[in-house]
Amino acid sequence: MYTTIKTSQRTFVTDPERWLSQSIYFDNLFSGKWGDKQEDGSYFIETDAHIFEHILRHLRTGVLPVFYDRLAGHDFPLYQALLDESMYFAIDRLQKWLCERKYLDAVKIHYIATETHDREAYRRFTTSTPDGRTFMEEDRFIEITTSSNMETTIVPVTQQRNSFYCPDAKHGKSSEEHCRSCFGRARDDGKIGYGGWRNEDQLKWCIVRKEVVFNHDLCVNAFLGDS
Repeated sequence: MYTTIKTSQRTFVTDPERWLSQSIYFDNLFSGKWGDKQEDGSYFIETDAHIFEHILRHLRTGVLPVFYDRLAGHDFPLYQALLDESMYFAIDRLQKWLCERKYLDAVKIHYIATETHDREAYRRFTTSTPDGRTFMEEDRFIEITTSSNMETTIVPVTQQRNSFYCPDAKHGKSSEEHCRSCFGRARDDGKIGYGGWRNEDQLKWCIVRKEVVFNHDLCVNAFLGDS
């Protein structure tokens, strides 16, 4: 049977038969022991409507609240206000959730840091992944596609690297072992000093991915087995 609960800011209509056993306060209120029923059949409760909305939502659904924003983090003042009300309304499960700060366990931040290497190694790294992430490099630019629940930060990093170039200008960037025979040809062709080891800048990308992982099962099932 639907019941009207009034506060100074808002009016709520709910079916308390679905959740009465969760709160000693409301068990007594609706039993008639306190005689608080208004002439129109409603009940008036002196409480903040914004906080009471979360109280009623928890009683109705059984889901424990998490107030988290990707940019602002957890809303600790709201947790504190809700804790005060959960103590007033004697809602043990909600009170325990807030006192033990279990909401912190419901939101985990997962960081993945990757540093690109040479182009060939990076090409192997940039294949599509099962979660839909793809990576592509073109010249000195990088493009990344991630899931909507993941933030990506890309920081360019320049490092010094020793690279070997073919002394005969035949193989470009190579290795001493591969170009052993090229030294003689370079000397005969007057290309002394053309190749060999060079100290050059190498552009790398430091890719940091931040993923917010929300544990909905914890919000639904925490403390259900407690007496």
